[in-house]
Amino acid sequence: MTPVTRRAIVQRGLLGGLLLLLGGGTGLALLPSRKVVETVPPLLALTPSRFQVLVAFAARAVPAGADAVAVALGVDRTLSYGSPEVRQDLDRLLGLFENALPGLLFDGRALPFTRLSPEGQDAVLESWRGSRLALRRTGFQALRKLCLAAYWVEEQGWPGVGYAPPSGLNRYAYDDSKVGTPEWIAAQPAEKRP
Repeated sequence: MTPVTRRAIVQRGLLGGLLLLLGGGTGLALLPSRKVVETVPPLLALTPSRFQVLVAFAARAVPAGADAVAVALGVDRTLSYGSPEVRQDLDRLLGLFENALPGLLFDGRALPFTRLSPEGQDAVLESWRGSRLALRRTGFQALRKLCLAAYWVEEQGWPGVGYAPPSGLNRYAYDDSKVGTPEWIAAQPAEKRP
């Protein structure tokens, strides 16, 4: 393992800053994004344009058959709890991911991510995942993990990991809204009924 020098850290930081400048918010994209979702629901943290990119990313990053819009909405909800700096960083990352200029420089693609075919999008994901640039690798992992967390937290993802909510009396362990209702009382053993 080679030691990391101060010079290498500065070079990587400058390159990462340049990437964010090119792709983040300067509008240097060669082509505009494609609308992935016709009607954008009310958002809490993301802009509608970045939401489109996130939906396209989620469609490729979560298991097949998942609702990419629901996953992107879950990420948006999660981001709404974060600081403005976190939201701004993710906005820049999505902008960099979508922007065709860095895509052309690093991946040889002249189209924004949302305008690529599913196979082209998969190639971009693989390029980011295995990139020599830490910004691209960590950016990919951050987006992927946010999408997967939003997917697995919803009931649609539970069967994929073999999780089934408790049944019978124990089903109230995960849904406190039923506690104290006539249905809940009837499910209690006779000696424990109020």
